Amino acid sequence: MSEQTIHRRVTVDQIDQMRDASHDIGGNLADRNEVLVVVASDFGLRVGELNQLKRSHFRLDEDSLLLPADIQKDYPTQQSPTSVTMEIDPFRLFNTKRLLQRYFDSEWWQAQEGDYVFPSRESEQMTTESIRNVIEQLAVEADVSPRRSDGEPADPSEAHPHMLRHSLASYMLQDEDTRLIDVRNRLRHRSIATTERVYEHYQKR
Repeated sequence: MSEQTIHRRVTVDQIDQMRDASHDIGGNLADRNEVLVVVASDFGLRVGELNQLKRSHFRLDEDSLLLPADIQKDYPTQQSPTSVTMEIDPFRLFNTKRLLQRYFDSEWWQAQEGDYVFPSRESEQMTTESIRNVIEQLAVEADVSPRRSDGEPADPSEAHPHMLRHSLASYMLQDEDTRLIDVRNRLRHRSIATTERVYEHYQKR
């Protein structure tokens, strides 16, 4: 199996460990980093979507996220993505809504100048590189080793945001009533063939 086809994923318990690590590290960015882990894990967003996410995209009173087409991955075909409404925490795993409400009400977030959900110390918007660095840092701090699809041992430093997208597919498929089409819809793959190729072997494992 080549490096390009190796996928990494973690369990919900390991995600909780990463959430705890955000506060163990502490600092003004602790809440932001916990929200970053939870939003990536709940919605399966790509890193380029996470850093463009805005407060105005959330409809907390409707338990939903309206993900605009222009921040989603655009495919080199005429089948470009459309805006999509996503339910917040449909699997009741992360208490995402309460976490977001607390975060958006915090003095720290309200003191930020922009509308981006994930600002940095230097800018109103984290870069994709800084998001990758935070996820890796939290996994290392929590000593969370991802599970690799090739069965080889993994190191916490291998953690990355897309790992949380794979993790979403993994825990969805632990439910025997979940179909691959459900995973496809949550992850917004253009084709069900992509979902089958990447995740069919995750079922009931």
